[in-house]
Amino acid sequence: MTDFTVSRYGTDSGGRAIWMTAYMHDWLQGVYTDLGFAPTIVQGAFMTRNGGGASASAGYHDRGGCIDFRIWDLSATQQDKLIRVLREHGAAAWRRDQRHGGMDPHCHIVLGTDSPLAAGAAAQWRQYRLGFDGLASNGPDYEWRPSPLVLTPPVEADVTPEQQAAAVVGRMVRRDQSGLGCGVAAPRRGCRMKRADELSILPSVGMIALGVALLLLARALRAGA
Repeated sequence: MTDFTVSRYGTDSGGRAIWMTAYMHDWLQGVYTDLGFAPTIVQGAFMTRNGGGASASAGYHDRGGCIDFRIWDLSATQQDKLIRVLREHGAAAWRRDQRHGGMDPHCHIVLGTDSPLAAGAAAQWRQYRLGFDGLASNGPDYEWRPSPLVLTPPVEADVTPEQQAAAVVGRMVRRDQSGLGCGVAAPRRGCRMKRADELSILPSVGMIALGVALLLLARALRAGA
């Protein structure tokens, strides 16, 4: 089952929390693998959790599916590869700048299969599918387009059931840690850090037992296949 649980994954270039679904986070790992590098995130999804996103984003980042990457530190070749790989993995992706949208240079993406999407992001996804640029001017798409258009992320055929089960357990651990009162890496101001005997970065015994059960089930399914 697709996991749309929202969690924090580090901080963006401005020091704000990066929020996204487990689904989008796992999808990004595949993108980074094919890219060979991980571009800097300047704005994540669910920006309402940070008090709101950039004014130029018009609320598109208020919910899921949208991320902005920094591109001024990438070569033209890297930028082209970024657009190509993102689109090959099923996302809408455009370079934005003064010519395209009157914005500071960045790469804006919409992963249409993520959920939930803000109304503006959903409209951009529809525009992308129809061959437009996702801007209010409804201009033609100015980036490279796959043929046929990729609208769903590719399936990783080499992922074993054991790896799938391990991924589920990993998401459970992240979810368990994200529920702690204070962030371990960057505690919020005024937040009381827990004592060592209160804070454990290891999952609970129940989670370990569930993880073992999932792995055993995966191996049993492989044996019976």
